[in-house]
Order: sequence, then structure tokens, then C-alpha cells
Amino acid sequence: MLDCEAVHAAMRRFESCSRTQDGLRVSTHCLYPSFEQVFVFVVGVGDGFIVHDGGGASKEAWVHGAEQRTISAVSRASAAAFGCEVVTDQIRLSVPSMEWIWSGVVAVANASSDAARAAVGKVRMTKEESLIHRAKAVFDAAAWRPETRLEYKFTGKSGKVHTFDLAVQSGEKVALVEAVVPHPNSIASKYLAFSDTEAITGVFKYALYEGELSTEDKSLLSNVADLVNIRSIVGTDARFILQ
Repeated sequence: MLDCEAVHAAMRRFESCSRTQDGLRVSTHCLYPSFEQVFVFVVGVGDGFIVHDGGGASKEAWVHGAEQRTISAVSRASAAAFGCEVVTDQIRLSVPSMEWIWSGVVAVANASSDAARAAVGKVRMTKEESLIHRAKAVFDAAAWRPETRLEYKFTGKSGKVHTFDLAVQSGEKVALVEAVVPHPNSIASKYLAFSDTEAITGVFKYALYEGELSTEDKSLLSNVADLVNIRSIVGTDARFILQ
């Protein structure tokens, strides 16, 4: 039987508090982009408390390849949005009394999650933009002189207008190109755009990537587009993209 107690019991499996050298380590229901739980730490200071994320947002962003400048900027912005501050690499909040502990934990956890998500999003966007601009440079230098357009608008079968990273056109043919990186938001958003695009003669769809994508991501994307590694474009005239 489903009732509130059953839901509370299920959620309690994810609740914990343990003593560490950084303070009392408390689990939260917030998540980082890696889907790891956000943990915060509570430290007693005088009559009040300090709640901090132990540098969790910075570590998460660093693992995903964010630069320190980006990490610092997004951490400050996210901390400010939730009434927190950044000290060294930690997002923290001073709490005056035990009655405010819950609010402090929630604020720091949300700020930490938000900062990590923003930093990882910037990394994703930077990598996607780099891929697209490198591909565009190849097409622009090709002897067959295709027309290239960034942020190309194309109406899907649902009527929704999608913005594709790059369009490569020659005559009546057009290739819609989306850069994808191994990040859930990248895969999901590009899959959605491609899946809403009807199979039309003369319209080609390509998911452009570099390095490795998981087998699952490749399988998913291959249902709606052809996968092409940037290595198969660089050093060629890339005419195959419209054939």
C-alpha cells in the first residue's frame, strides 16, 4: 500500500549524518551532474553554525574539465542566488541557531548543485562549439564550396522550430549537423531535435562527435541520425556529408 510513511521510508535510505574532520557530513536530496548526491557539512562556531559543501561543487566541475576561472565565476553566482558565499573553494552559509540548520543545509546543497551544473554546462557548450567551428572551417575551405550556416532554424514534424548547430548546403541538399559530447543534456537535447525531424529526401542528419561516446549513447543517436567523428572530416573535403 502506498502512503506517506512508505514514501518517507524509501527516502530515509538516502539520509545520513556522520562525523568527519570537515564537520558533520549530511546527505541531501540534491544531485550533481554526475547524479552523485550532494553532501554538506555542519560545523559549530560559537553560538551558531557554518554549513558548507566541502568544495563539492568545485571538485565536480574540475572532474568534468572546467577551468578554475569558470568554477570561481559560477560558484559565486550560484552562492549569491541562494544567499551563500564562497570562501576559498567552498560554498558556505553562516547559520545563527539550530532552528535554521535545515534552511542552511538546503540553501548550500542547492547552491552547490547549481554551481556544478552551470560549470559543467559551460564545458559542454565550449566543447560543442569547438567541434562545430572546426567542422565549419573544413567545409568553408572545401573546393566544392558548400554554403555553411551556424544556428540553422529547421521546423520539426511537431511544428517546433529547432536550432541546429550547423547546416551545410549545396544545391537542393542540406546536412543538419549537431555536435554531441558525453553529457546527458547534450545527448538528450540533440536526440530530441533529430527525432522531431522527418526523413525528407535531400535532408541529411549528422551527430558530430570527438573521442568516445558510450555504446548506449551511440545506439540511441544512431536511431535518429548518422554518427560522424570529427577525424573523418578533418583533412578531407567532407563532400560525403551530402551523398
